[in-house]
Amino acid sequence: MNIETLKVFKDLVETGSFSKTAEINYVSQSAISQQIKKLGIIYKSKLWSRVSNKIHLTAHGEILYKAVKKILVTYDDAVDSIKQSVIDKKSAKIKISTIYSVGTYVLQSYIRKFMKVSPMTEVNVEYKRFSQVYNDIALGRADFGVLSCHSPINNKNLSVSYMCEEEMVLIVGSGSPFAKMKAVNIHQMIGKDFILFDKAFPSRKYIDSVFKKNKIKVNVKMEVDNIETIKTYVKSGLGFSIVPRSVIRKSEKGADIHILKFLGIKMARTVSVIYNKNKKMSNANKEFLKIISHDSEAARQCDRRQTSCKREAVG
Repeated sequence: MNIETLKVFKDLVETGSFSKTAEINYVSQSAISQQIKKLGIIYKSKLWSRVSNKIHLTAHGEILYKAVKKILVTYDDAVDSIKQSVIDKKSAKIKISTIYSVGTYVLQSYIRKFMKVSPMTEVNVEYKRFSQVYNDIALGRADFGVLSCHSPINNKNLSVSYMCEEEMVLIVGSGSPFAKMKAVNIHQMIGKDFILFDKAFPSRKYIDSVFKKNKIKVNVKMEVDNIETIKTYVKSGLGFSIVPRSVIRKSEKGADIHILKFLGIKMARTVSVIYNKNKKMSNANKEFLKIISHDSEAARQCDRRQTSCKREAVG
């Protein structure tokens, strides 16, 4: 006995007609008669009878009919799930809106992990200013937004998941006297020339808050909106900067740029992903979010840092 035979039995009960049952199952009427007869033989019981040209179920037929309806619902659900899974694998897409420094240096490792488990998914990454990232998620133009040291979210539809935190370090050109050092006290920055992000950037607000808290006044020589431009100016000896350690490539370390840690204080920025919690997630989206938040300890650390970032980064 197979699913098709059970379906024929159900259709016969519901239509009350051999001819209609044959029509909806695309077989001959004699084929329907044979399958119904086969059921009676298998269960060694009379399942139905015809009275006044109508189909009437026996007590055993009623039991089978109720069971068959449940079986077919379960079977149809399984088939639908399999079909949807195939569709998801063939056409799954994820669109990510992110700021450049995170998208280029941090996000890529998470994408590589995701591609190992979902190789058929197309991942599209667009680099935007931090304000545009918020808008992309709020307006549904992207599935995920990735930001650093973000400001509080006032939109009730948006949710946040913390990815990690990045150590912030001092970078100087190879010709600077500081290039011979491995670490520096933040008070040694007083009066020094700095190349920093524009004041509107959350990471800049965070750096300014640390300077203010420690009563540090520096000479902001240039304000730019691109991490690569900052590194270029630092390499040229035009000033120092404070950046995430992750943005310094191996080829740049030592030769063009020297990295120094800060003594006595911890400088770090959170990296977070935002998404619309009311938007139905595809299986691919769920898997990506799972990979981003897989490290519970890192998430807890970022959660603690988030309290600081909310006070210090307000734009």
